[in-house]
Amino acid sequence: MQGFLERHIPVWVRRLVTMAPSLIVIGVGLDPTHTLVMSQVVLSFGLPFAIIPLVMFTSSKDIMGDLVNQLQTTFLAGLVAAIIVILNCYLLFQIFTAG
Repeated sequence: MQGFLERHIPVWVRRLVTMAPSLIVIGVGLDPTHTLVMSQVVLSFGLPFAIIPLVMFTSSKDIMGDLVNQLQTTFLAGLVAAIIVILNCYLLFQIFTAG
Protein backbone atom coordinates (compact mmCIF):
# COMPACT_ATOMS: atom_id res chain seq x y z
CA MET A 1 0.00 0.00 0.00
CA GLN A 2 2.89 2.38 0.38
CA GLY A 3 2.76 2.98 -3.38
CA PHE A 4 -0.81 4.25 -3.05
CA LEU A 5 -0.03 6.29 0.05
CA GLU A 6 3.12 7.73 -1.53
CA ARG A 7 4.86 7.34 1.82
CA HIS A 8 7.80 5.16 2.72
CA ILE A 9 7.22 2.90 5.70
CA PRO A 10 10.44 1.64 7.29
CA VAL A 11 11.02 -2.11 7.12
CA TRP A 12 11.26 -2.44 10.92
CA VAL A 13 7.80 -0.82 11.34
CA ARG A 14 6.26 -3.20 8.78
CA ARG A 15 7.82 -6.19 10.51
CA LEU A 16 6.70 -4.98 13.93
CA VAL A 17 3.13 -4.51 12.75
CA THR A 18 2.98 -7.93 11.11
CA MET A 19 4.71 -9.81 13.95
CA ALA A 20 3.03 -8.10 16.92
CA PRO A 21 -0.26 -10.07 16.77
CA SER A 22 1.52 -13.42 16.77
CA LEU A 23 3.82 -12.35 19.59
CA ILE A 24 0.81 -11.21 21.62
CA VAL A 25 -0.92 -14.58 21.05
CA ILE A 26 2.19 -16.43 22.22
CA GLY A 27 2.74 -14.04 25.15
CA VAL A 28 -0.84 -14.33 26.41
CA GLY A 29 -0.65 -18.11 26.17
CA LEU A 30 -3.41 -18.74 23.65
CA ASP A 31 -3.38 -21.86 21.50
CA PRO A 32 -1.67 -20.72 18.27
CA THR A 33 -3.46 -23.27 16.07
CA HIS A 34 -6.93 -22.35 17.35
CA THR A 35 -6.12 -18.65 17.04
CA LEU A 36 -4.93 -19.14 13.46
CA VAL A 37 -8.09 -21.03 12.53
CA MET A 38 -10.28 -18.35 14.12
CA SER A 39 -8.40 -15.59 12.29
CA GLN A 40 -9.05 -17.38 8.99
CA VAL A 41 -12.74 -17.69 9.86
CA VAL A 42 -12.90 -13.94 10.47
CA LEU A 43 -11.03 -13.25 7.22
CA SER A 44 -13.50 -15.43 5.29
CA PHE A 45 -16.21 -12.85 5.98
CA GLY A 46 -14.20 -10.28 4.03
CA LEU A 47 -13.92 -12.45 0.91
CA PRO A 48 -17.32 -11.57 -0.60
CA PHE A 49 -16.47 -7.86 -0.35
CA ALA A 50 -13.46 -8.50 -2.60
CA ILE A 51 -14.77 -11.26 -4.87
CA ILE A 52 -18.18 -9.83 -5.82
CA PRO A 53 -16.85 -6.45 -7.06
CA LEU A 54 -13.97 -8.26 -8.78
CA VAL A 55 -16.41 -10.46 -10.71
CA MET A 56 -18.56 -7.45 -11.56
CA PHE A 57 -15.61 -5.35 -12.74
CA THR A 58 -13.96 -8.10 -14.79
CA SER A 59 -17.25 -8.91 -16.52
CA SER A 60 -17.85 -5.28 -17.54
CA LYS A 61 -16.82 -4.47 -21.10
CA ASP A 62 -16.83 -0.74 -20.23
CA ILE A 63 -14.10 -1.31 -17.63
CA MET A 64 -12.12 -4.21 -19.12
CA GLY A 65 -12.49 -3.57 -22.85
CA ASP A 66 -11.25 -6.52 -24.88
CA LEU A 67 -10.02 -8.29 -21.74
CA VAL A 68 -13.53 -8.82 -20.38
CA ASN A 69 -14.26 -12.25 -18.87
CA GLN A 70 -16.00 -14.85 -20.96
CA LEU A 71 -19.51 -15.83 -19.91
CA GLN A 72 -18.32 -19.19 -18.55
CA THR A 73 -15.65 -17.55 -16.41
CA THR A 74 -18.11 -15.00 -15.04
CA PHE A 75 -20.62 -17.75 -14.25
CA LEU A 76 -18.02 -19.88 -12.49
CA ALA A 77 -16.66 -16.93 -10.50
CA GLY A 78 -20.20 -15.90 -9.54
CA LEU A 79 -20.92 -19.46 -8.44
CA VAL A 80 -17.79 -19.50 -6.27
CA ALA A 81 -18.76 -16.14 -4.74
CA ALA A 82 -22.27 -17.46 -4.03
CA ILE A 83 -20.86 -20.58 -2.38
CA ILE A 84 -18.62 -18.46 -0.15
CA VAL A 85 -21.56 -16.25 0.88
CA ILE A 86 -23.73 -19.32 1.57
CA LEU A 87 -21.00 -20.95 3.66
CA ASN A 88 -20.50 -17.74 5.63
CA CYS A 89 -24.25 -17.53 6.28
CA TYR A 90 -24.26 -21.18 7.38
CA LEU A 91 -21.35 -20.47 9.72
CA LEU A 92 -23.22 -17.54 11.26
CA PHE A 93 -26.31 -19.72 11.63
CA GLN A 94 -24.26 -22.38 13.43
CA ILE A 95 -22.67 -19.81 15.73
CA PHE A 96 -25.93 -18.15 16.73
CA THR A 97 -27.94 -21.35 17.13
CA ALA A 98 -25.11 -23.09 19.02
CA GLY A 99 -25.27 -25.88 16.47
